[in-house]
Amino acid sequence: MIEIGMKTSTIIAAVVVVVVVAVVAAVLLSMHAPTTPATTSSASSTMQSSPSTTATMQTSTQSSSSTTSSSAPSMQSTSSPSMAPELIPVSSATINVTASMGGTVRLGNIIAIIRPGTNVTFNGETLTSYSFSIIDYKVVNVGLPSSMMGDPASMGMYQAEPIYAFAYAVDGHVSPAYTFSQPIITVVRMPNGWTSWTWLGYTQEPNGTLVGGSYKFPNAYFYAGSGLFVNVQFVKPVPWIFISGAPLSMNEATYSPEAPVNSSLMSSMAPVLVPVGSATVQVNATQGAAVSIGNLLAIVMPGTYVEKGGQTMSQYNFSLVYQAIYNVPPLNASTAGWPLFAYSFAVNGQISPAYTFVNSNGKPTPVITVAFLPPTFWTWTWLGYTQEPGGALIGGSYKFPNVWLPGDDYIVNVQFVKPVPWIFLGGETGITGQPMPMPSSTTTSAAVPPTTTTSTSTATTTTSGYVWGG
Repeated sequence: MIEIGMKTSTIIAAVVVVVVVAVVAAVLLSMHAPTTPATTSSASSTMQSSPSTTATMQTSTQSSSSTTSSSAPSMQSTSSPSMAPELIPVSSATINVTASMGGTVRLGNIIAIIRPGTNVTFNGETLTSYSFSIIDYKVVNVGLPSSMMGDPASMGMYQAEPIYAFAYAVDGHVSPAYTFSQPIITVVRMPNGWTSWTWLGYTQEPNGTLVGGSYKFPNAYFYAGSGLFVNVQFVKPVPWIFISGAPLSMNEATYSPEAPVNSSLMSSMAPVLVPVGSATVQVNATQGAAVSIGNLLAIVMPGTYVEKGGQTMSQYNFSLVYQAIYNVPPLNASTAGWPLFAYSFAVNGQISPAYTFVNSNGKPTPVITVAFLPPTFWTWTWLGYTQEPGGALIGGSYKFPNVWLPGDDYIVNVQFVKPVPWIFLGGETGITGQPMPMPSSTTTSAAVPPTTTTSTSTATTTTSGYVWGG
């Protein structure tokens, strides 16, 4: 009995110990229970802050991506509405213009030609002297025009995306409030598959950045061949955005090498201008045209008709003819003014002063020539020749010098209203009485083009009215 009682006591003691341990465990658990929600809350707070940091990084990454990829099409749909489009200036070239003289300036692949007589109106006032700038911009968050999105058939062989922008400025202002009295001729060397759209509705910041805005309409270009495009419509100093992916433009000009010239002509002592190549385009007078060959570009402005013997032609073939020269003497006995080569315009195959380029009112209107030559080159009009059936011009002599607007690596003539030949000369220019002015453009990387420039576009001699060239 004593043994049974001891066993019973042992069991009871063990039970008591288990109960005590259970109670203590329960107490400990109850003491730590508030700590668990607090720890969870802290973790939750940490997790909430992490997405915020990640979103900031993504926004920054998107911004960087839109800059480096020129706002790829995907940005059009993924960009936040709060990300305003920006056109950020990266370089500019500026000249001072006197309206009576005109001028020209180049920035990269863009040449602007300001023809004589180009005034600027602003707030009811007319500016006859002003600074003119070309500005290039990096584009950020501009996307694509709605008409070019989601329609692969309209995108040609290139991926559709904005490349970069350019604008003109008057006295540093990029604003549609300014108007040129006649269009600025814009020559662009670009891939055959680019186009540009006018961009409006922006605000010009003090640092030159254009904030906000949208695409308004596409621009029309003549394709002159050899990667040269010409616009003759721009009358406002506003921005235009280049976009790839446009349908390819076709050059309708006909290029042909000329037939060999009779050797007897070459052996004569008379001067001979031999056509070595030509580019011909059909012109509708209301539309105009542009054509290039070699280092020459000719621009027939819209509204250019041809008059001969009282008859006016609104449809005609216009040719730009490149000519080699034989037996053409230097301008004087020295090596100065040495003849290098010649070129002509032709109407329906005829190189003759009997034809005149005129506007709808019968007033002579020039065909523009851009020659990609150093500004130390200049020309004299050559007359008194006879045109042979094969196109060679026999005989003739120098008549008078021509005035060219100088660029940094090109020259521009805005006077020629007759389809006649002009001979390019090299060497000293002082002997001609028509010294060529030096290049006038200044290229900078300033954000805002200067309102006062360091150089001017002026010619050392002037003429009254057009020098018709024949």
